[in-house]
Amino acid sequence: MRYLFLILVTFIIGCTKENHMDQDSISFEFSKEAISSIDLIQNQTTRHLFDSNIDTKDELFSKSWISMIKTTQNFNRELVIEVEEHKPIAKLNEGRFLTQEGRIIEPGNKVKQLDLMKLIGADSDIPLLLDFSISLQEILNLKGISVVEFKHIGSDFLEAEDHLGTKYSFTKEDFRVQLERLEEFILFELNSGSIDDIRYIDLRYKNAIAVKGNNMEKST
Repeated sequence: MRYLFLILVTFIIGCTKENHMDQDSISFEFSKEAISSIDLIQNQTTRHLFDSNIDTKDELFSKSWISMIKTTQNFNRELVIEVEEHKPIAKLNEGRFLTQEGRIIEPGNKVKQLDLMKLIGADSDIPLLLDFSISLQEILNLKGISVVEFKHIGSDFLEAEDHLGTKYSFTKEDFRVQLERLEEFILFELNSGSIDDIRYIDLRYKNAIAVKGNNMEKST
């Protein structure tokens, strides 16, 4: 993919020089509403297409929201550039994002408000944290609750938080077993009709769950 893009860019630069195409003969198309500024994307794309330093062009995809560039030339000799942006699925630390393609990008620019879950941990932990957070979300769907944060605190300790502010503690090694225990607990609470004022659930015990609410603390 990288080499195909480099060939494409080289071809465009050659054509623009040969045909004396200027930047006023360029039009942009977007497949959907831009996450970042359209003006910024246009400037970044144009700068990279006309930049003769091919070696710097890989940074376009890791340091911006741009995921794909497709170019065509119409009968009016106008260069039509179709731009697609990365599709983020999670926020990471230090202003970075995880995309649907599994890439970690660092756009470094202000974006529209994105309702994304946050994953906190080393980059090597991100795939596992994403997998765990999706599994947890499937369980919390029983109560219509959304996971907003999932992090690896250190060692074997994992912690998640939902949109109500409830926190969940797990161990990485026994996560799947603890998740089953959480499902059983939630089903029990739903069947019993208990009012949910729980704000902390610790599942790190072998055969028990520690639960703490606003004015309560119990184990099951």
